[in-house]
Amino acid sequence: MSNPLSGVDFLDDFADKDRNRAMDFKREERMEQLASLRDSRPDVFDRMGPTARISLGYYENDKKNAAAHGVDVNKGNN
Repeated sequence: MSNPLSGVDFLDDFADKDRNRAMDFKREERMEQLASLRDSRPDVFDRMGPTARISLGYYENDKKNAAAHGVDVNKGNN
């Protein structure tokens, strides 16, 4: 193996992408407010553009993954 690649750990083993994403999770108040809007006023949320809804879906998936890996998702600026 070439010298630059010999120092890369994940070439010898699969990288744990879920764990890496969990460790990078940051709580975002804007996304929390968007989730609250979805729950409290679904009619307004349904009129929002698809980008906001998709972003919230990704955020909530990352939040669930982080919680499953033991990250405190209720704390701001982890």
